[in-house]
Amino acid sequence: MLDESSDPIFMFSPDGQYAYVNRAFADGVGRSQEAIIGKRIWDVFPQDEADKRFAIVSWVFEKGESKTIEVRVPRPDGDRYYLTTAKPIFDDHDRVASVICISKEITERKIMEDQLAHMAQYDVLTDLPNRTLFSDRLQHAIAQAKRDKTRIALIFIDLDKFKPVNDTLGHHVGDLLLKAVAQRIQSCMRESDTVGRLGGDEFVVLLPTIQDEQDALVVAEKIRAALNQAIELPGNHCLNISSSSGIAIYPDHGADDIELSKNADDAMYQAKEQGRNRVQIFCRK
Repeated sequence: MLDESSDPIFMFSPDGQYAYVNRAFADGVGRSQEAIIGKRIWDVFPQDEADKRFAIVSWVFEKGESKTIEVRVPRPDGDRYYLTTAKPIFDDHDRVASVICISKEITERKIMEDQLAHMAQYDVLTDLPNRTLFSDRLQHAIAQAKRDKTRIALIFIDLDKFKPVNDTLGHHVGDLLLKAVAQRIQSCMRESDTVGRLGGDEFVVLLPTIQDEQDALVVAEKIRAALNQAIELPGNHCLNISSSSGIAIYPDHGADDIELSKNADDAMYQAKEQGRNRVQIFCRK
């Protein structure tokens, strides 16, 4: 009956040796039952995974109480996740003679949870950090810069005349354009920089530990030049666009994320007012 169960079931002796495993458990780890029974947990799983599992088993042996944990089973075709309950089995003297574990696979649920967590922090279209995640990174960067007495730069980027693309070619082409723009901007960044999408055709860049305004200007101009190059999209669409960017420097142009973002946004609109397709550093009026 245990072998016919679709849930992995297995039993440990006090030294971490498998006293029994059913077919579902053996299939889950990609081995035969005969190759597992009599072996210790460290013979089946990597050291860190085995240590984590046997710590729970040891606790059940010691306390004589049940415990439930979530475990990961590495597989060449993709990791699997299980919710495992370890229960004590007592002998005639009320001592824990062995521990039996019953697992329920939760891989699909785990994947869904990870996807939902990702969607909460990343833009669905471009897979860039969304407003929420970018704000967290900006606040962290400001706190770090405050401690280290360094500067950071915030660049707001808005595409010039993006609306006509949606109006004349449709939102599908507009989405393709936004994805291509995201890739172009990312290609101009260092690994330590962060590119985010705030929504619509608004993008934002965080440059940590810059020396001065010139460092930010160089990057912003590099982005502007990259976006000035024709963008070829599926469906034989070749689009020429431009962008307007505004730069604000911490701590020169703002002491916190709200003030810094407002001033970078103001600088971007100054760039648009001055004819678009340009970069503007925030200037107090």
